[in-house]
Amino acid sequence: MEGHQRNLYLYDRFNARVAGVSRDQVATLEYWAEDLGLTFPVFSNPIGHLGIWFGALAEGYPMFSRRTVVIDKWGVIRYLRDGSPDYREILTLLQRLHAEEEGR
Repeated sequence: MEGHQRNLYLYDRFNARVAGVSRDQVATLEYWAEDLGLTFPVFSNPIGHLGIWFGALAEGYPMFSRRTVVIDKWGVIRYLRDGSPDYREILTLLQRLHAEEEGR
């Protein structure tokens, strides 16, 4: 999350918005977001519907894996990566999507 916070000004240049999702309770996320200095929204999803929908729950394992998802403005998933995000890949994709949008 801290990496996305550091890159927020770059994401803004490409008209991208960031949101985090966690199974933690709202109070925990508020504390955590403040402690990390996050300025983007972090949503509580304690039941885990979003994690299931994005396929972040490995079969036979009760915990969700960290997953980064980029969804374009039409709702199409354009990037999906498990583990730590690759910020260079994300920025390259956002730059390409932004250029496509400007070309329309």
